[in-house]
Amino acid sequence: MRDYTDALNKWDIETMHDLSTEDIVFELPFRPPTFERETVGRAAYMEVLGQARDHMIEGSENLHDMSMDTLANDPNVVIATYKSDMTLRSGVRYANEYIARFVLRDGKVARFVEYYDSIILFRALGGSLVEADESELLPEGLKS
Repeated sequence: MRDYTDALNKWDIETMHDLSTEDIVFELPFRPPTFERETVGRAAYMEVLGQARDHMIEGSENLHDMSMDTLANDPNVVIATYKSDMTLRSGVRYANEYIARFVLRDGKVARFVEYYDSIILFRALGGSLVEADESELLPEGLKS
């Protein structure tokens, strides 16, 4: 796992390829618009990584404050928490916090599910959100 996350941090796609199963599933449950929720298969996953490296991120993700633990009942499931602080190719600084669930099979990553604040990413990519007044968010019956 440490080799895999080190490769992710450096965008070393060749090493990530070697440390992934042929049928790897990469999932982003809380993704911004235009991002796929699930990418299945090593070739498709490597393509997604290559697009991010070549078009979105400038240099390292600068992953830090990383901690990893396995589940007591299944040492092939690793829960990781970490932070990033990087520069996007647009020149915008992007920093976020993550929790990830990795499932290993035969020493390789078979599933990678990454949770993060997609609003932070959406804004860093140039998206904008209109701030709503709190009363606009409440259903009619709950407004005072």
